[in-house]
Amino acid sequence: MSETELKVPRGDIIARGVLCHCPNCGKRGLLASWFRLNKACAACGMDLARSAGIYSGTTSIGYVAAILFVIIPVCFLVGFKVLSVKAGVLLGIFGSFGFIVLIYPVMLCWMVMAYHVAMPGELPANGGREGRDE
Repeated sequence: MSETELKVPRGDIIARGVLCHCPNCGKRGLLASWFRLNKACAACGMDLARSAGIYSGTTSIGYVAAILFVIIPVCFLVGFKVLSVKAGVLLGIFGSFGFIVLIYPVMLCWMVMAYHVAMPGELPANGGREGRDE
């Protein structure tokens, strides 16, 4: 399926994903709780379980984000003697954990977005599996 044939093009999928909206209908309703996706979009019913690898992908994104936004800045603070080594280690450990917990819902939404940016034809609006007779 070419980009011109898509009812929901990749640009719209990215814009919706950044805002944690459904890549199919553009409405909110992906999150069941802070740490869990709904089984389906609350607005359009798109099956979210088909987005394989969502939870393992968030782990990878979380590690990289924690390194970039917590560990590296803490290393600089320790290196410039703003923090002691002990304080730096504690801030690195607890700061990384807290940061990942804080951004986890966004990571879930972004993994759904990444899956559908890679495979936009899977969206029901683009004629995906839910839009065809199986």
